Amino acid sequence: MASIEAALSASSGSGVLVCGPTGVGKSRLVREALASAAARGWQTRWTAGTSSAQAIPLGAFTAWAPSGVGDTVALLRGVLDALTAPSEPAPVVIGIDDIDLFDDLSTFVVHQIVQQRLAKVAITVRAGDTIPTAVQEVLKAGEFDRLEPAPMSAEDTAALVAAALDGHVEAVTARQLWELTRGNVFYLQHLVEQSVADGALIHKGGCWRWSGDPAVPLGLADLIESRIGDLPEQVGDVVDVLSVGEPLDLPVLARITDMAAIEEAESRGLVTLEPAGGAIEARVAHPLYGQVRRHRAPRSRLRRLRGLVAAELAAIPECDDVRMVVRRATLELDSDCAPDPRLLVRAAHGAVWLGDLQLADRIAAAAERAGAELEPKLVRGHALSWLGRGEEAEAVLAGIDTAGLPDRDRARLAFLRASNMLWDLADPAQAKEIIDDASHVTAPEARTYIDAFLTVYWFAMDRPAEALLTAGNLALRDIPVVGAELAWALAHIAADAGHISDAVAVAETGYAVAAHSLDAPHMIFNIADAHVSALLFAGRVDEARDVADRMRRQAASLPGVAPLLGAAVAGRAALGAGDLGTACLLLGQAVEGLSGPHPVGWGYRYRMPYATALAIRGLTDDAVAALAPLADTQRGFRSLDFERSLAEAWISAAQGAVSEAVCSLQATAARCRKAGRYAEEVMVLQIATQFGDRTAAQRLGELVSVVEGPRVALASRFASAIHADDAAQLATLADEFERMGDRVGAVDAAAHAARVYRRHDRKGSALAYSARADALADACGGIRTVALRQSAEKVPLTERETEIAMLVGEGLSNRAVAERLTLSPRTVESHIYRAMAKTGAASREELAALFKWRKRG
Repeated sequence: MASIEAALSASSGSGVLVCGPTGVGKSRLVREALASAAARGWQTRWTAGTSSAQAIPLGAFTAWAPSGVGDTVALLRGVLDALTAPSEPAPVVIGIDDIDLFDDLSTFVVHQIVQQRLAKVAITVRAGDTIPTAVQEVLKAGEFDRLEPAPMSAEDTAALVAAALDGHVEAVTARQLWELTRGNVFYLQHLVEQSVADGALIHKGGCWRWSGDPAVPLGLADLIESRIGDLPEQVGDVVDVLSVGEPLDLPVLARITDMAAIEEAESRGLVTLEPAGGAIEARVAHPLYGQVRRHRAPRSRLRRLRGLVAAELAAIPECDDVRMVVRRATLELDSDCAPDPRLLVRAAHGAVWLGDLQLADRIAAAAERAGAELEPKLVRGHALSWLGRGEEAEAVLAGIDTAGLPDRDRARLAFLRASNMLWDLADPAQAKEIIDDASHVTAPEARTYIDAFLTVYWFAMDRPAEALLTAGNLALRDIPVVGAELAWALAHIAADAGHISDAVAVAETGYAVAAHSLDAPHMIFNIADAHVSALLFAGRVDEARDVADRMRRQAASLPGVAPLLGAAVAGRAALGAGDLGTACLLLGQAVEGLSGPHPVGWGYRYRMPYATALAIRGLTDDAVAALAPLADTQRGFRSLDFERSLAEAWISAAQGAVSEAVCSLQATAARCRKAGRYAEEVMVLQIATQFGDRTAAQRLGELVSVVEGPRVALASRFASAIHADDAAQLATLADEFERMGDRVGAVDAAAHAARVYRRHDRKGSALAYSARADALADACGGIRTVALRQSAEKVPLTERETEIAMLVGEGLSNRAVAERLTLSPRTVESHIYRAMAKTGAASREELAALFKWRKRG
């Protein structure tokens, strides 16, 4: 808008040319620009080219043509005068939409306006179409600023839909909307409005989501069909073949259809030909074109075309590539070809590897019907488990007859059943029983899968020593499918213990195993979660964000919940870096999307860092709400005691119950120490110190030689500085925490420095570091830690008086404060009385107002 207005307001120049594909918003931009000009007192005109008026001389300017004039010259002069002569002294701007559809005489009128500088013009033209020669002459006659609005990105599409619907849009739904419309605002508007009206897009569970599979509403389909137009049969074949089998190399498409028809389809803007590697790749010009053609075509025709495409793909040199195998099998599923069981089994594995678990289940079921026996059942069980459909997975796997199976296959089946029972059905006891039963009948040389599951099981039971003992004879690279899961478990164990280099090495090996194993790629996000944990524990925060960003980019190209997992890992890394706005956004999306299909798995796991991020921002009510579902969720594996304790402590501190938070963290640190989770212990003790705990220095000093990375030494010096009231050291540490990437730690170190300087009556230094803490906090998306809050208060209260005053500021009664802090009501009343005397507050309400938390969302 600013660019258009600048072009129209400039003393020189003819106006602006807005060029872009149909539906990108060219007409709307120019109309808005004209409305803005009219509001500033300009005289405005508007006309648009249409296919129907293109055959009528001067059809675009009929409304301005004088009546009763037969002479062409006089007629043109009358039109020019009517268009450009203002009714009052004011500039004139003319909006000319789709000039490429103007008749020759109308185009001549525009040429004269531009050449004689009779008015400013704002012209739109469709990109990709051949611009008529007469229009090119118009553009040469003037000086135009050129604007090329592009289709919206996936992120902008999601934001626009959320704004239009006045509510959050589920991440998977937002992505599907973009995949269907490719950022075309015209299509997006019709798709969303009609889907809401038809009940296909519903508001449920606090967000908008599809009620079933996305489909093109009838009204939008009619609009798209009118855009496609009536097609000659051979051109229709080109579009239809691509609609069922895109992308196709141009030679493959030419063998199925006709080269002349391909050229016509391209000239009509229905298909695109783009370089791809060393070939030319053909696609339907827009995803909705293909969907509409498939919907309207006879089923028998589509089945025949899929068979033709599948046969052609089977004959190319790349036919055995995993992706090509999956494409071929997918085409054959709904074609007139006879099913090939071997192809279907290979494709089912490939679909798992590509992350399309729904498709893997479908192809594997077809392989069963085609006569394949064990393998498709194993694939189906595996895929259903990853999809969060554990009961169905157990039914498939438990129904396999083990009589006559080789030991290795029996052990592999046991692994898959036990893994589904553990992770998806949350029944570790039954999982252990399944694997123990298999262990009794499995020969020693075939125990790989048994020992692999036991390693994962002991990890899930929070017994890392047993896990490491069981894993002693296993090599990650030698265990198909299972190696990546082992890498996740072992990387977490090493990370928790503070063996950071070991954790990173195992994670990198796990990525390599996952890349070469036909397992669901979702496991790489579990490995990345462990990898990010290790790097954050070490204080290698920038590296953690790099890993998370790489995973998020990789997730963007995968179907299903993978993008949510990528967001979750990136959200955790952002939290560790103190980027609270990003952390809340990404973790919130992940929790919302993952809690439905995986309530005891990923949905449970990522609620904790999400609640932590909210609490650090001071959004305590939201943080409590985020954590609340965990109380009603039964989960008998991976207690995640460390993560949950941190979330609860941050909430308590944000609510003002600082001593409660510190006591809780001290107890958590003791449990971490007993379990050998020394890196977790360092994090817990650092945060306790940020809350004001003065007792952690000695233990952190001992951990310096145990845990790898720069964090532990920094945390140790921080605790010593807090214990010694060393303001200068705290000020230095604020800089060092920021350089390390832990900006929340930097905020709290600066805040503590301000408090100590104030106690030492160094007001200038206190003010400087209080301001530094505030600036850091604002840069992090609105951090509101307890140290920051205390550093801003200039009242001379003790720590206990401050804590009680903060709880009063939270709206708690004296009795509620006493219960929260395990004090007697009389003791609380005494502290409140002394706090009122020191602050000059005349009432409890005035004291509360001094310490009321200023919540910001």
